[in-house]
Amino acid sequence: MMKHITVSDVVKKPSIVTNATEVTLIEDAKRHIAKSVVIPYAIYQQLRERLDEELYLLENADALDAEAYRAFLEIEEAAEDLAR
Repeated sequence: MMKHITVSDVVKKPSIVTNATEVTLIEDAKRHIAKSVVIPYAIYQQLRERLDEELYLLENADALDAEAYRAFLEIEEAAEDLAR
């Protein structure tokens, strides 16, 4: 289950963010639009490598055309299969 809080909740009680024990969605209080997500550090450690890979792809998306990206995904899938 995900906890929903507002930015003002974080200002009032910063430990909500610094000591997160569950996935927490931070919303704009007036418009109810998600602004940020806080995850516990233990979850981050498990997802770190995958997040780094996705960030790299996003930052370098212009360098990869559609064909190169498809080739990358095939190689990535094969590498993951070998790692299992």
